[in-house]
Amino acid sequence: MSQTAEIFDMSALPKATNPIQRVVGARTEHAGATLSILPFESRRGPDLVDWIKATQKLGQIARLQRGWNGTKGAPPDSHTIFFAAQELAGLEKLGVPAPTINPSADGAVYADWHMMGLDIEIIFEAPYKVTVLIEDARQIVPSFAGEDVDLKIALEALRALCAR
Repeated sequence: MSQTAEIFDMSALPKATNPIQRVVGARTEHAGATLSILPFESRRGPDLVDWIKATQKLGQIARLQRGWNGTKGAPPDSHTIFFAAQELAGLEKLGVPAPTINPSADGAVYADWHMMGLDIEIIFEAPYKVTVLIEDARQIVPSFAGEDVDLKIALEALRALCAR
């Protein structure tokens, strides 16, 4: 099954009650846009809003232009955005809380969780080039800084976060 990234207008979100109806028919690009890759049917409650905000941020990052940060900021390429969206969709399906999503000036996409004494950062530098940083104030989860293409190390840290 092939997935494609489409950008949807999410401005009507707070008014709608059915997550699928929120997307259908509202297909224009603007600052509140989101990638439609992440599945809506599995999200419930407060996590729904957080994941929608995360996908909106990915949609905004997908439209960045060179110099987006006022200097020489490089926008992430579409392949990196798509790869990040696919990997985040997998984490969302597992019930992981939504991350904060941000671009970096070098063209990477950052997904990070900073809560309950655990800091987890997943840096999508390119498709299949992923760096993970983990620090635990409680020193239960081992610290890590390095490549984690299949996200196994990050997933273990995220499971520990969900268990706290």
